[in-house]
Amino acid sequence: MNPRSLALLAAVAAFSFVGAQGAAAHETKPAIKSLLKTPLAGIAGKEANVVLFDVGPGWKIDKHFHPGHVFVYMLQGSIKIEVEGEPVRVLVPGDLVHELPDRNMVANNVSSATGAKFLVFQVGDIGKPLTVPVK
Repeated sequence: MNPRSLALLAAVAAFSFVGAQGAAAHETKPAIKSLLKTPLAGIAGKEANVVLFDVGPGWKIDKHFHPGHVFVYMLQGSIKIEVEGEPVRVLVPGDLVHELPDRNMVANNVSSATGAKFLVFQVGDIGKPLTVPVK
């Protein structure tokens, strides 16, 4: 398996864990495409992940947190993000938000009729989960 295929497989595995946690509650599974996964030079043990999410109408994700910093850039449609201790945010195309590590959160597509697309840039520990479910 070539390095690009291995990186894609790792990213899909990491993000599919999140999808599996709440699949019964979701109307549609998101299409997830890993665009980049690379160690960060000069920052021992850390990696950057850039992932494109294409979610359908009614999509939502169960309560979880990210151990590292997350940046979300909205491309199409709109999603609502609820991070514990922060005001609820509705992202529309062109919005960019920074989520701090270790904050419980949920998110959902605002529309029950149209999909949404957003880009996620995430920093995390190499080989560790990027998303951790909260029970």
